[in-house]
Amino acid sequence: MVTSLKAYLPRQVSIEGLRSPWAIVIGSGLGLLIGTTQPQLAAWIAPFGNVYLGLLKMCVLPILLSAIANSMGRLMQSHDAKQYVQRIAVVFPLSLLAVSAIAVAIAALVGPGRNLSADTLQTLGVLVNQSGVDLEMALSGPLPEVATTNVTGLVDSVVPDNIFAALSQEQTLKVLLFAMIFGVSLGLVKAPSTAALFDTLDSLYRAFNQIIHGLTYLLPFGLCSLLADQLSQVGVDVLWSMVDFVVVAIATFVLIYLVSTLIIWRRSGMGLWPTLVALKDPTILALATSSSLACLPAAIGSLSENLKFKPQTTKLVTPLAITLCRFGSVIYFASATLFVVQLYQRDLGAVGLGIVILGSILAGMATSGVTGILTLTMLGLVLDPLKLPLEAVLVLFIAIDPLMDPFRTLGIVHTGMAATALIAEPDN
Repeated sequence: MVTSLKAYLPRQVSIEGLRSPWAIVIGSGLGLLIGTTQPQLAAWIAPFGNVYLGLLKMCVLPILLSAIANSMGRLMQSHDAKQYVQRIAVVFPLSLLAVSAIAVAIAALVGPGRNLSADTLQTLGVLVNQSGVDLEMALSGPLPEVATTNVTGLVDSVVPDNIFAALSQEQTLKVLLFAMIFGVSLGLVKAPSTAALFDTLDSLYRAFNQIIHGLTYLLPFGLCSLLADQLSQVGVDVLWSMVDFVVVAIATFVLIYLVSTLIIWRRSGMGLWPTLVALKDPTILALATSSSLACLPAAIGSLSENLKFKPQTTKLVTPLAITLCRFGSVIYFASATLFVVQLYQRDLGAVGLGIVILGSILAGMATSGVTGILTLTMLGLVLDPLKLPLEAVLVLFIAIDPLMDPFRTLGIVHTGMAATALIAEPDN
């Protein structure tokens, strides 16, 4: 018995070591080394990272459906429903205005697109002129997701006519709306049988959350593969020519990350170090996966289990904040718009800055459910009112997007958690 216990302990310790910060640092370092020096090896190990990301995404929609429906239903049966709706109506708009204004202020003061050298301008011009045939076709061809910004297009993108089709096609906004309507309706049903359904939804949420917990043991390997693949796609010349914008944008993300951390820390009532430890998993997942939905279970778990916010509220508000508000996209679009304005040497007054702030919010929220290049094309919603061309600069942002996408995801997830912390109450 003692012998078997001794044989078991080292194995258990080594498995738990895969979830330690040292394992994460080693995986990140290997990914950085492979991505910058061995692009062929990065391409060879890329499928493992894609499989790992796919396994994370596999759990997202069931968690989203069960968490939102369960939380909305229980909230409707509680006495605090009106209070939380009022908080959401205040916190979400003010948070969006705050992050957009901060990003605009930093970009306006620092000026990443001002006073660029002749060599840098030449490199940027050559990159635009050498854009490939596929990219040119994508820019000149129809983009229905961007063109249909009318009411009909908005309704079609949000209202599900077939929830099973929406689930199979990963149409997150439609699933979210269905879960909210279903949860409210379930909460209004005054019958004893609804308690069993609430318990079933809770069990479904816990089951998929357990899968997510198991996948964290593979995080160092998935992180290495994903980072290597992303870094191998970013050319050194492009990074150097866009270095001013990249530095300013990342600094903006870091500043808002720190402010969000302070908000979560103060609202939780816990110590600073336990708060940082609790935020570790969603932060690492955001940077590693570049998928805000894949981080959703970790974000909910960190707030409700580690930081002791009320689980019912966090399960409801966190998916709404991450899916609808899209803080990271708002921050990025505000910074990118100011960069383009400065690149074209345009002088914006107070009205112009106001257009950038509000336009970035609308463009960021419009990225819900949009992936890839189409995410960046939403920048046109901000540039068009300013009479600035999207097509001339889109290739520049596409070139650096593998580097910026993880930070954009971090902004979506972490700032969404801070907004949730402002709404939820600690579960004392």
